[in-house]
Amino acid sequence: LVLADKYLADYGECKLIITEENEFTVRGGLTVLSYFKENNINIPSSCGGKATCGYCKIKILNGGGPVLPTESLFLTRDDKDIGIRLACQVKVKNDMEIQMPDFLKTVKNIVENRLYNPKLRWSFKIANRIYSKTNDRKKKKKDYSKEREKIHEIINKGIDDSVGVLVPVLQNVNSTFNYLPEYGLRIISSEMNIPLSLVYRVATFYNAFSFKPRGKNIIKICLGTSCYVKGGKKILETFERELGIKVNETTEDLKFSLETVNCIGCCGQSPVILINDDIYGYLTDYNMIYEILNRYENGKVEAGRFG
Repeated sequence: LVLADKYLADYGECKLIITEENEFTVRGGLTVLSYFKENNINIPSSCGGKATCGYCKIKILNGGGPVLPTESLFLTRDDKDIGIRLACQVKVKNDMEIQMPDFLKTVKNIVENRLYNPKLRWSFKIANRIYSKTNDRKKKKKDYSKEREKIHEIINKGIDDSVGVLVPVLQNVNSTFNYLPEYGLRIISSEMNIPLSLVYRVATFYNAFSFKPRGKNIIKICLGTSCYVKGGKKILETFERELGIKVNETTEDLKFSLETVNCIGCCGQSPVILINDDIYGYLTDYNMIYEILNRYENGKVEAGRFG
C-alpha cells in the first residue's frame, strides 16, 4: 500500500510547513514521519511506523485528512480536539502546516493516560553508556540452558514439521513449565519450521495456555451464583490473605496460583474450589481451607478427602 501510494497515485508536490522552524517540498504519498526522516527532523519513533507506541505525536494545523482507527488508540479526546496526530500514520497528500509539540509534555500525557504498550522496552544513551527499563547490572542473568534442552526434548518426541503436532507440543511445554515461555515459542517455531505468528495464534486461542509463570498448584475459586451466595467471596478473600496474592497472581515460590471461575459443575456441593484436578466441596468451615493449603504446601495430598 505504501508503494501504491507513492508510485501508482501521484499526489504531486506538497509543502510541509513546520511552524517556527522551516518548510520543504516533497512528492506526496508517504507518511509525514518518512519525510521528516529524509529531511533530518528527528521526532521520537521506536515502533518503525507500526503505531504501537504513540510517541511520534505532532499537531496538524492544516491538512492531514481524518483520524485513522490505528491512531485513536493513542489519542485522548483533547488530542483529537486540537489536531494531534501520529506522524507515522498521516499520509502527505496535500500542503500541510505542522506544529511540533513539546516532547516531555507528549510523554507525560502518554504515561498519565496509559497510551502506550507496556511490553515495549525503551533504551537511551547517556555518556556512551546504554541504560534501559530492565537494566540492572547487579542482577545476574538467569541461565536458561536446562530449560531450552527440555523444550528440545519435548519437540523431538513428536516433531514432524507440521501444525498437527503443534498443540500437543505446546501442551507438554505448558505442563512442564506451568506456562509458555517466550523463548520456548521461538524454539518451537524454529525447530518445527512453523511461523512464529502461527505458533502465537494457536497458543493464544486456548485458555489452558498461560504466557506468565503459574504455580505448581492452581487454585480455582468458584464464584457462580450458588457458591457466591454460600460464601464464595469470603473463601476467595481467605485464600488471598493466606497466600499474600490477588486473583490471577502467583506466589513468589511458584507453589500456588489463584484464579476464579464462574462454575465448576458441582453446585450441589457449593461452595466449591478446584485445586489442580481435585474438587473440594461443602467448604463452610474455613478451618478446612487452612488444612487443605497445608497439605499442598507440604506435598502430602490425598485427593478427595473433602470432596
